[in-house]
Amino acid sequence: AFEALEKGVKGIACEKPFTLDVREQRDLEKRVSEAGAVLVIAHQRRLEAGFRKLKEVALGKLGSPLKAEGLVGDDWDILSWTTHWFDMANFLFDSPPEYVLAGMDLDQKRRYRQAVEDSSIVYASYGEAGSAVFVTGPGKEYRFSVQGSGGLARIGDGVIEVATFEGAPEKVPFDTAAPGGFVCLMKEMIEALNGGAEPMCSIGRSAVATEMAYAAQESARTGRKVAIPFDKFYAPLEVHQNSVKSSLDGKNLLLYADKHFNSGGREGIAEAFEKMTNRPVKVIDADASALSSADLEGVDALLLYHTQKEPAASTREALTSWVNAGKPLFLIHAALGAWPEWEEYKSWCGKVWTWGESVHPHEPATIKVVADDPMNIGFAEAWLPKDEVFVKLGDTAPITVGITTEIPLGTFEVAWRNTARPNVGVWMPGHRKDSWSVPAMCAGAGRVLAGLMRS
Repeated sequence: AFEALEKGVKGIACEKPFTLDVREQRDLEKRVSEAGAVLVIAHQRRLEAGFRKLKEVALGKLGSPLKAEGLVGDDWDILSWTTHWFDMANFLFDSPPEYVLAGMDLDQKRRYRQAVEDSSIVYASYGEAGSAVFVTGPGKEYRFSVQGSGGLARIGDGVIEVATFEGAPEKVPFDTAAPGGFVCLMKEMIEALNGGAEPMCSIGRSAVATEMAYAAQESARTGRKVAIPFDKFYAPLEVHQNSVKSSLDGKNLLLYADKHFNSGGREGIAEAFEKMTNRPVKVIDADASALSSADLEGVDALLLYHTQKEPAASTREALTSWVNAGKPLFLIHAALGAWPEWEEYKSWCGKVWTWGESVHPHEPATIKVVADDPMNIGFAEAWLPKDEVFVKLGDTAPITVGITTEIPLGTFEVAWRNTARPNVGVWMPGHRKDSWSVPAMCAGAGRVLAGLMRS
């Protein structure tokens, strides 16, 4: 659309999603106005005879307040499909909603090169006029229906099916021979170019449906209801997905780990970093196999999570060569208690678990980035659920601390880097598998590793 405007095109029809974020939407609205152009968005359902009749029936027979329900199945996402139903609700209520509140299954899914959710439920409040609920992703059903204090209506085969709480069900016919939505869309755009009225699907009337999608994403990301107009000029799921992925995407990681008392941490780490790298994480069981130089071929970063007592000769040789070559070594949680008699390894750690002295209270923790953010963590503070916090670790080498936490026993380091060997870093939390599904865990650990890889 931007290129077409630059070339002087006056009539533009856009599919959806028609912008990549709300800032782009605002910019496009401004440029369309300045150019005296007409831009329509493919929310053509508001032009179709069935939906126009559904609105007429809903307003005339169902009573108030109204509640709309939109269902979209087949694993679609709201930006690609449900904006149709957002727009239909706005058409029904003759206004955008006051706010949206959403829950989503957020992963690393993309469609048309955009970050999208796996499934969602979105609530939109239209104040005293009513509300709408949209469910997207699961099942096979596609439906838009309207319920009021007096009954329910939906589109059937050439009729609007109306079930009222008083009287017999009705079937209100609509003109099935009327022109289709796309025909009407293009006709209205051409008429507007010739001095006619503003199209029903103009950017001024229909763009808010896409804005609702981004607001719903922000609601799901933050756990808060989000007002319309949406005042965040970014795509929330891009923020969610790319907080770490942009620097780790495509990297090959090897995780050398044991079961660590069946905590599930090994599996949680692998799953978390697979999402950040968009690649499988190679896992070697430390209980079953030593580490060799051959294992490290083609690896971009090595992750350790185990408490083996003695390193095999091949493990010692492979790790020493790796670290001395300046390659990234990331020590996670249990790795601080590994190989207690290997002094060189302990010096890489900077702080180590001292068997018989160190303890690990299970505490929820607010983690805080230290002043000036020396490890480039990128956020100020975050909350982690109840997990092991290592206390009374032994000092083995100077470290640069990036994150700390304060619990009743005191303030303790969460993430640090070996000052003399900046390619070696530590992430202290992460005992249980479920802790690795917490965004702050993934973001913090991922950013520490990304920093090691830049060293």
